[in-house]
Amino acid sequence: MLTRPDTVFTELGTKTIEHGLADPLLSEFYEAVMSARPEEVQQKLKPFLPHLSLCSDKMSSDAPPPIFYVGGKCGQRELFGEDWATPTGTGPALRTPDPQLELASAEGYRHALSGTPYYGYARTLVDVNGGKFEVAFERLIIAMRPSLKSDYRFCAYLGIIQDLHRKF
Repeated sequence: MLTRPDTVFTELGTKTIEHGLADPLLSEFYEAVMSARPEEVQQKLKPFLPHLSLCSDKMSSDAPPPIFYVGGKCGQRELFGEDWATPTGTGPALRTPDPQLELASAEGYRHALSGTPYYGYARTLVDVNGGKFEVAFERLIIAMRPSLKSDYRFCAYLGIIQDLHRKF
């Protein structure tokens, strides 16, 4: 019997996108942002906002940065649900509901915050509301500044779910 690890996070690199091997929406987003002059970034970002999640540039050593925006068509909203994506109150920063996923995904954010966009593939088990799901997805993370004079950055995350099914 063939065995495989439960979690795989693989960096594919942006050359993969440039060679036309990524999801078309992800490729379009990458091209739009990377070809934009610094003063155009906000304008180029707008058409993609429904598909993005945005997070801070502050991260701990073992978790991705906290999320402050989840687009209406974002893969994370699809995976974790509407209740997760639109919390009520002023509780702690938005995090994915699976601590193991948080640990496994952090390196991609660290990579993007170091100055190079991160593009990769992941397949993992995710715990969502007590159920286990296997999900496979492409993800692109780009760190950017909201304006030329801004002294802080944020990460734009575009994840494309390729496969999702309940395990048990």
